[in-house]
Amino acid sequence: MKQMKQECLLVNVWLTWLGIPALAILMWILQAWWAGVIVLFAGILAQVLYLRIFPRVSQMLGYGSVENRAASVPPNSNAISKVILYTANVCPFCPIVRKRLAELQSEMHFELEEKDITFRQDIIREKGLRSVPVVEADGRLWVGNATTAQLVEFLVGRSS
Repeated sequence: MKQMKQECLLVNVWLTWLGIPALAILMWILQAWWAGVIVLFAGILAQVLYLRIFPRVSQMLGYGSVENRAASVPPNSNAISKVILYTANVCPFCPIVRKRLAELQSEMHFELEEKDITFRQDIIREKGLRSVPVVEADGRLWVGNATTAQLVEFLVGRSS
């Protein structure tokens, strides 16, 4: 089985956000109000659980491992002053990259700004984004999940 790219397409994020409420409304109409409420809460709970267990099940889902590969930060790597992380609410890769950047922030001393672009069409159009997570540094973009080693290489400018 071919491994899928470790990123979340924004169209899938939007379908999740629209699909769960639409199904709840449909159940409300076809069954009863309580069926719609159950579907809504079950959908929200399922999404929260999915985000929590994703690192353990990513391989079974075809995304491959999301295990980290540590890296030592090279000396004089404080050239990056600001890093922007673009995320979406139901993306399981976003919290993984967020955690890795937060750990690097203390070593590399950059300002970390996170922007949730779930429904931010202005940013999506301006940056030409189609998926998340996206890390931006010095106008360069890294799209998708990244190990700490990959993030260090990207932030010091050795890869893009």
